[in-house]
Amino acid sequence: MLNTYPFDVNNDVALSTASTQVTYAHLYEAVLSRAQYIKQLNAQRFAIIADNGLEWVFFDLACQMANCVLVPVPAFFSAAQQDHLFTSADIQYVISERTLVNPETGFFASVTERHNQHNTALIPDGTSKITFTSGSTGQPKGVCLSAQSQLTVAQSLAKAVDIPKVKHLAVLPLSLLLENIAGIYSPLLSGGQIVLASAQERGFEGSRLVNPQTLLTLISTEQPNTLILVPELLQFLVVAASNGWQPPSSLAFIAVGGGLVSSQLLSKARHLGLPVFQGYGLSECCSVVALNTPAQQNDSAVGYCLAHNQVEIVAEEIVVSGSHFLGYLNDADSFYPDKVATGDLGFCENGFLHVSGRRKHLLINSWGRNISPEWIEAELFATGAFQHIVVLGDAKPYLTALYSLASPNIDRRYVDAIFHTVNERLPDYARVFVWEAFPELPSPQNGCLTATGKPVRTAISEFYDGTISPMYFKQYKQE
Repeated sequence: MLNTYPFDVNNDVALSTASTQVTYAHLYEAVLSRAQYIKQLNAQRFAIIADNGLEWVFFDLACQMANCVLVPVPAFFSAAQQDHLFTSADIQYVISERTLVNPETGFFASVTERHNQHNTALIPDGTSKITFTSGSTGQPKGVCLSAQSQLTVAQSLAKAVDIPKVKHLAVLPLSLLLENIAGIYSPLLSGGQIVLASAQERGFEGSRLVNPQTLLTLISTEQPNTLILVPELLQFLVVAASNGWQPPSSLAFIAVGGGLVSSQLLSKARHLGLPVFQGYGLSECCSVVALNTPAQQNDSAVGYCLAHNQVEIVAEEIVVSGSHFLGYLNDADSFYPDKVATGDLGFCENGFLHVSGRRKHLLINSWGRNISPEWIEAELFATGAFQHIVVLGDAKPYLTALYSLASPNIDRRYVDAIFHTVNERLPDYARVFVWEAFPELPSPQNGCLTATGKPVRTAISEFYDGTISPMYFKQYKQE
C-alpha cells in the first residue's frame, strides 16, 4: 500500500532544469511510477548517489510514498565513508543517475541491488530517511527521521517564509538535509517552483565552489526568490556584491544556516542587496529549529523558534522537543527520545533563540578561563576578510587562529591590522595572540569541515598540527 502524497497536483511548474520543466501533475506521475517500481523490489533500504536533478527528487518522494527508508549519500564522502554508510545501514539497493534513459524502467536512473546484505541494521520503526552527519570524530553517524517530521518542519518553514508560489534555486546539494527539507519540500508545499542545476552548472565540485562566476551567472539568469546558503557561500556573495556583482531584484529571502553569522555581516549583506536571514537547526531536529524572517527578525539571534518546536534551556544548553527525532542508526539506547540535547549553549528571549557556542567546543585555557571560539570567530568573520577561520587554544596560555582569505588581493599587513583591531574589542583572555594561514584549505574531503562548512575542531587540531604547534612557541607583542 502506498502512502498519501502531500503536494497539490496541477499544471503549474514544480521543477525545472536547464532543459526541462515538470508540472505538479507530471511530478505526481513520476513519483507514483517510481514508488510502484520500488514496491515490486520488495526491499526496505535504499541509498541514493546522484547530483541535484529530477531523479533525486522523484526517488526521494517515491521512497516516502512506498514507505521505504532512503539514505542520501553526501557528495563529499570518501570511498571508506560510503562503504561505512552502505554497511551500517545495510543498504539493499543503490539509486544512481544515468545520462540515457534506462530501457528497463524508462527512468534516467539505475537501481542496483547490493549483494553483501546482512539484515543486521537497527533502525527505529517509522524511519523514512537516514541522514548521515559528518561526525565530530570517527565515522559518520546516521540520524533517523520520519516522513511526518520532515513534512512538519517543511510546513513550518513554508508558513514562516510566507512566499506563495516561490521560485527557489537549490544551490546546496540535495543530499544535505537543509536543502532537502527547506529547498524541496517547503517550496512544493507553497506551490512554488524549484530550479535544479547540476554541480557543474552551479560551479561546484563535490561540496566545494570551484567556479564562482558560474554560480553568480546562474543566480542572475534564473532570478530566484529564495536561496539557502552556508556561511561560506554568504561570505562569497557579499564579496562578489562588494566587487560589482548585482544581486537580482527577484531575491526576497536568503536563508543562511550551518554556523553562526555576525550581525555586522548580515547588515552588510542586506546593504548590498542580499536579503539574508539567519537560521539554526541540526539533523536530529530535522534540520531547522529557528529562523529569522522579515516579520520576526533579530540579527543578534539565530532565529525565531518555529511553531512545531518547544525549546528550553537546561543548564545553559539548548534542548528541543517536538521534532520527533527517532534515534541514531544501530544505537537502540537512543531510540524514541523525548527531547534533543543539542550541545549548543544559548538562551531564549521573546521567542528568539540565541546561541553563544558549543558546550563541547568550549576552550578552557591554561589560566582556567572558559572561552567560546565561535564568539571570536564571528567577530573576525564580520570583517569580510576571511573565508575560513578557526580559533584554537584549549589548555594553552593564549589563543591562536588559522585562516584563509576571502580574496587573494588581501595582504598580510591587512590581516594583521584586522586581528589587532578585533583584539582591542575583546577582553584580554579572548584575544588571538598568533595567527597563520591554513597551509591547505579545510574541506569535507580532508575531514576538517562538515557538509555545511562547520569546522571539525578535533580533526583540524590533528590535521594541521605541524602548523599549530609552532604557534605556541612564538612571542606575541601587542602593537
